[in-house]
Amino acid sequence: MYACDPKPRDTDSNSDRIDSLHVQIDSTLVRADSVRIDSAVKAPNGQQEKDEIDLWDPTLFDSIPKYTEERSFKMDPYQDIIKRYETDDFVYSENIKDRVGVLQRILARLADWIGSIMPDNPYKFREEFGYVFAFLAVIALAFILYKVLYNRKQYFIKHSEEESELDVLAYVERNLMNSNLEPYIQEAIAQRNYALGIRYLQLLNIQKLAQSDHIKWKLSKTNAEFTQEIQNEELRRGFAECTRIFDYVWFGQFELTEDNFNQYQQLFHQYQKQIK
Repeated sequence: MYACDPKPRDTDSNSDRIDSLHVQIDSTLVRADSVRIDSAVKAPNGQQEKDEIDLWDPTLFDSIPKYTEERSFKMDPYQDIIKRYETDDFVYSENIKDRVGVLQRILARLADWIGSIMPDNPYKFREEFGYVFAFLAVIALAFILYKVLYNRKQYFIKHSEEESELDVLAYVERNLMNSNLEPYIQEAIAQRNYALGIRYLQLLNIQKLAQSDHIKWKLSKTNAEFTQEIQNEELRRGFAECTRIFDYVWFGQFELTEDNFNQYQQLFHQYQKQIK
């Protein structure tokens, strides 16, 4: 069989002669005793040189070695080969950034920025900065744990009291027309919670105005809406002044002294006496 020459060649011709052919066979793939080379024919090209092959000879590949026996080769099943290359070691699409934490990227950028300020720093600033930052983080965490554990009783009691007060306040507001506000005002004063006392005094203003038909009570209404409903000019100005004090104390979260509260309480009482 001739691979390159389209014209058949006479294998019995005396003009053909067999050159020496060197065939290198991989010992790992084919056993030496399982292969036999029948023949190889090469067309003459004028003058033959011993043990030399002219790669530019157009008739070099007119004949190729032919094996009379198939080589023995054991191959793993196809599915096993596929599974072998589906392991994580052969996954090259994974982004290395996915393995780097956010904190590590932040530290690296900070270290690079500080390192650019001090380019002559002989140390690896990124590593040194990581140690310093970790040390400071441990100190901060220890301080937070100390504050929480040391003050846990006061901390939780304070929040529990605030939640209880807000629950009571929400109940009073929902049932304002049927609530007696004086006990709540006195309790807030006894606890020195003057801001809550001002809140109850403002609710007392709204209650009296609604009971006197100056406004129509609705939980969702704001103080500004109640002010617009009041037809009496003097009552409207007085309610607006009380609302200003209430906003300043309640939403401003300013600490009130007892003297300041007494002054505000007197102003609220004077206004409530005007409501008829």
